[in-house]
Parts: sequence; structure tokens; C-alpha cells
Amino acid sequence: MMDNYRQSLIYLAAMRTVRSVAAGIIYVVFTYLAKEVLHISMFELGIIYATAGAATAALSVVVGYMTDLIGRKASLYISSALLVLTPLVLLVHLSLATAFAAAILGGISATGAMGAGGVGGVVGPVQNTIIADLTKDLGRTRVISLLWFIGSLAAAGGTLLGGYFSYWDELVMATVIAAAAMLLIPPMKLPDVRARGLSMRSASNAFKFSMTGLMNGLTSGLTTPFILPIFAYIYHAPRALASDVVAAASLVATFSMLAAPELERRMGFLRSITITRALTIPIMLAFPFAGSFWVAAALYLLYPMFRVIAIPVQQSFLLELTPPEERGRVSGLNQGSRLLFSSVGTYAASPFFLDVSEAGSVASEAGPVPMYAVPFFLYAVLMAANIYMYWRFFAKDEARLAARRQGLAPALEG
Repeated sequence: MMDNYRQSLIYLAAMRTVRSVAAGIIYVVFTYLAKEVLHISMFELGIIYATAGAATAALSVVVGYMTDLIGRKASLYISSALLVLTPLVLLVHLSLATAFAAAILGGISATGAMGAGGVGGVVGPVQNTIIADLTKDLGRTRVISLLWFIGSLAAAGGTLLGGYFSYWDELVMATVIAAAAMLLIPPMKLPDVRARGLSMRSASNAFKFSMTGLMNGLTSGLTTPFILPIFAYIYHAPRALASDVVAAASLVATFSMLAAPELERRMGFLRSITITRALTIPIMLAFPFAGSFWVAAALYLLYPMFRVIAIPVQQSFLLELTPPEERGRVSGLNQGSRLLFSSVGTYAASPFFLDVSEAGSVASEAGPVPMYAVPFFLYAVLMAANIYMYWRFFAKDEARLAARRQGLAPALEG
């Protein structure tokens, strides 16, 4: 049985790798298709990202419930098919309407954050649940770190590929690669864990993780979707150069996540979150005042690393607190709240980019502080509040888990 589980983890890692390449290609190509072919303004692009984020949020919750109620493998098939349809829609017909449809199907605002450490999208809850099913508590962070590493490395390769071929070739490539990823699902041998009903014993934990997910999404939505467009619209970075920077940021973030198990061992869950997320605050405050592409690129290389290095620790903590038959729903609610409020953040931030034209000009009356700096200021305030929320919600849970691991407390209910 353990050999079957080990093989299934290998297939899951391979699937994540192949899928991540496709997502990396789509992200870079979509941004430049919007700018250069469809002539979409930065404000309109923000609205598309926000709409896609909201749709992905809803789908994430649905997939989370499906994972617990109809089974892991069926949910994996259904959620994986959406990424195949994303470039296919753009190949059939390219217009503002199909761009909206593709963004919604693929969750491009979520999969777009390649530098933020991986693919994201609706497949996340079922993948996380499968990892938890196939691993034990003490080794789970290491497995999550390794799978994030492999997937993010592949995503970096995808962003590189996204800068060097014609748009048509890129979309065909992404379609074929995303479809190939689904061929790795049938060989997986997964435990048949299903919930008996809709009620959850871990409802309080679901609420707490949804609230922190909400704040994580809001901070991300205010800033992250606009970083690549800032490179394109304000600094006039060529597509190949921008894709190189995004790939480099993804690589830096990717390798940093290998340190997550050691981070967890030395600092624990809450201190890992506090230190790494706090370090993003000065970076985001400085970003709108970079003044040149290369300074902005240097800041962007640092931001994803600190943003994502503790994600495996966070995911392992969530899964360890949650009963197996409820993991899909708790993961789906956490991701759904994060993506929904990422969408809210993007909607809220988009008007601050109205003065940024397709030509890259910024209204002179903005003065020394450009209007698009406001979302970055809000990021700092909300991230500080988010860190406080983690301590308020999870300090006792972390102490209880530590006691359980040392054999000093009974098993947690969830």
C-alpha cells in the first residue's frame, strides 16, 4: 500500500510539473495579448483579473466540496480540464469576450502569480487533500515543499517559453501540455475518503482559515496582478525581458520553499508566517517609487520569496488540524476566500491605474506620489493586520499540536 501511495505522489508531482509549464505560458501570453493585440487598458485588464479571481474562488469552494463528497480522483479530472479549455478558447476566437472566458476558466489572475509560488487555480484544494491523504503529519511539510518546488520550477520554465514564440504557437503549446497533464491521473492509487454529509466538525477552523485566507487574498489582489502590467505599461519592458524577470522571481521563490521544513523546525508555524510576511511590507512600500525597470525588477525578485517561503508550513498546519473527510472543504474554503478577496482587492486597486495609459504615461498631477502607489500602501496596513490575525486565531492551536506531537495531549478532533 505504501508503495502505491509513493507512486501516486510521483504521478501527482509529474502532473503538477506538466500543468505548471502550461500555466506559466498562459500567464505571460495572456498579458501581452491583452496589451498588444486586443489593446486592453491596464484598468480593463485589472477588471478581467478580478472577475477571473472571483470565478475561481467560487469554483474552488465547489471543488473542495466535490473532493470530500464524490472522491479525490473524479474531482481531479474535472478541475484539471479547465486549464485545457483556457488556451483552447483563445485559439478558437480571440476577442474581449473570449479573453474574459479564458481568464475565468483558467483563473488567470491566480495562475498568473507565477512568481508567487506556483499554479493555484481550482485544482488546489483537491491536490492539497491528496497530499495530506498520502503523507503523515511530520513529513507533510517536506512533501508539500518539494511539490511546490517542482511545480514552481516548471512554472518558471513556462514563463520563459511564454516570451519567445508566436502567440498562436504558445497557445497551441499550452493546450497540448495541459491536456498531457491529465494523462497522469489514471495511474494514481488514492484512498477512497468521503464525507457522510455536509456538516463539518472543524467548522471553527474552516472559519479561521477562511478569514486569514481573506486577508491574504486582499493584500495579494491589491498589488500582485499589476506587477507584470507595470513592467509592460509603465516601464515598456519587452515581452521576452518581462518573462525573464517573472521566471527569475519564480526561481528565487521556488528555491526558497525548500527551506520551509527547516523554517518550521526552527520557528514553528506562527513565527515563520510573521517574519517572512512582515519582510514583504517594506518591499511593497518601495515598489511604486522604484523609478526604473531594473530597480522594480530587483524588488520583485525579493517579494515572491518572502511571500511564499512559509506556504508549505501553512498548508501542512491547515491539513494537520483538519479531519481527512473534511480536508477538501476546508482547503476549498481557505482558497475560495483568498481568491474572492484577491478579486475584491484587484477591483479596488484598478481605478488607481486609470491614469496609466497604454502608452505608459501617468498623469502629471499625481505629483511625487503616483496614484497607483495607493494599493501598495494599503498592502502594508492590511498585511500587518493579517499577521495579528494569525496570532489571535492560531496561537493555542499551535501549542496543542506541539503537545500532541510530543505525546503530551490527546489527538485533536480537527
